[in-house]
Amino acid sequence: MDAQRFSGRVAIVTGSTADPSIGRSCAFRLAREGAAVLVNGRDAERVASTEAALRSEGFTAIGVVGSMDGETAVAALADRAVDAFGRIDLVVSTLGGAPHPLGFDAISEVQLLETMRVNTWPALALIRATLERGLADNAGSFVTISSGSPHKTTSAMLSYAAAKAALNTMTRTIAADLAGRVRVNAVSPGLVRTTATRQIWEADGGAAAGANIPVGRLTEPDDVAAAVCFLLSDEARQITGITLDVDGGNHLRSGGWSPIR
Repeated sequence: MDAQRFSGRVAIVTGSTADPSIGRSCAFRLAREGAAVLVNGRDAERVASTEAALRSEGFTAIGVVGSMDGETAVAALADRAVDAFGRIDLVVSTLGGAPHPLGFDAISEVQLLETMRVNTWPALALIRATLERGLADNAGSFVTISSGSPHKTTSAMLSYAAAKAALNTMTRTIAADLAGRVRVNAVSPGLVRTTATRQIWEADGGAAAGANIPVGRLTEPDDVAAAVCFLLSDEARQITGITLDVDGGNHLRSGGWSPIR
C-alpha cells in the first residue's frame, strides 16, 4: 500500500473528536496517508484536543466546531475547507445514532422521525454543500457510516434499523446520480469499540463481546477506518454505490443486534 495515498488531498471527517471513535480513526489514518484533514465535533474542547493531537504528529489539520444537524454549520465546515486549502476531495460522514431505542408499540411519530433525520439528513446536507464547493472537480469520494442493524430484527432498534436502511438506499441513489463525478459508498460496522459502546467492552477489554462475533474479536475503529480509506482511495476507483460490511462476519447471523457503533 502506498503510504501516501492521499497526498495533496483535502478531507473532511464529521463526528471525529471522540476517543476512541470511527471518525477519529478515519481522520488520523487519512492524515497519516498524506491528507490535510478537517475534524469536526460539537464540543470545542474535544475539537481543539483532536486538532492538537494531529498537529503534534506533524499532520496538517484544522478543527471546526459545530453540529452537522443544520445547513448553516454544514456550509461553514465546507467553506472552512476551501478557505484553508482551496479544495475538497474526500468526505466522511459519521453522524447518526439511536436516540430512541423503543419498539413499534412505544415509539412516537416525533421520535421515529427524529431518528430518521439524524441518520440521513446530515449526510445529505454535507454532500450537497461539498458539491457546491468543488467536491466533483477532482474525482471526489464520499463515504457514509451506516450500521449492520438493517440485517437484524431487534424490537427496540426499529427506528434505527429503518433509518440506516434509508441511509443505504440514499447512498446508492446519490451514487447513481453522481456517477462519473463523485464516488459515493457506505461502510456498515457492527459492534465497534468506541466511546458510545464503552459500557459493553470496558470491563474485559471487549473479550466477551468479541467472543460472540464470528471472527472472535471485537471490531476496532481502525478496522472501520481501513475500509473507509480504501473506498476513498483511487484503489477503489471502480467502486461506487456499495455498502461494505465491516463487522467480523456478524451480518451472517440472524437474530438480535446491538446497534451502537
